[in-house]
Amino acid sequence: MNEAYNPSDFNVGHSIFPDFNGQGGLVICGYEWGYSAKDEALENDVERYAEVKEHLASIQTFHSKGWDSPYDRRIHKWFAMFGHPLGKASGFSDFDKSVLQTNWCDDMGNQVSDYEKFLSDGNRSNFLGLMREYRPALLIFMGIKQIEYLQDSRVKPVMEEIFGPEVAPLRFERKEEFDGKKFRLGFQDFTDLAIVALPHPSGSMGLSDAYIELFASEIGEKIDTFKRAKGLCVA
Repeated sequence: MNEAYNPSDFNVGHSIFPDFNGQGGLVICGYEWGYSAKDEALENDVERYAEVKEHLASIQTFHSKGWDSPYDRRIHKWFAMFGHPLGKASGFSDFDKSVLQTNWCDDMGNQVSDYEKFLSDGNRSNFLGLMREYRPALLIFMGIKQIEYLQDSRVKPVMEEIFGPEVAPLRFERKEEFDGKKFRLGFQDFTDLAIVALPHPSGSMGLSDAYIELFASEIGEKIDTFKRAKGLCVA
């Protein structure tokens, strides 16, 4: 176990490295934890499930936690496209330790059918509690609706309390020149936080990696800025 590791009482998928993702890190935030038919079958396999539970108890970085889901695999691919691959030094580069994976909701499901639940008292408190605890410098939403939830009058003022005033209002971008299905990406900045909102990696029907790659330069520059401020090596 890495000596810098700390456990967390929050719904995070990584270990906490105080000098890296503990404060001012890069947070990857999805809607909720996935629960597929494969997951359900695994729970019914007592011996295999025990092995997985033991592995989960020693989760440390995005890379070492195992990324066998379509969601995780695509995130891995996108970060490489942005020029900032995950998994260097067996997943223990300073950049890998600076990443923290979580979800707006502390629950699970195999599809989102009730979007109103994200602004419930409990789920708002979960998300804002994560923001207050870890105070990321860069927040990447994996799901465009999350940046819309953030504009809610019960959420945005708290974000400004934590990260300072909004300095770049929410804007959406779409690459109209793309010959295929187009999706919006969102961008917004507070004084101490930059936000990027991407389409959901595994839940956006018709989403092409080639489309996301059209945004690689802009998103890559934001990660460059994050790395420089964090004192990390920039390629």
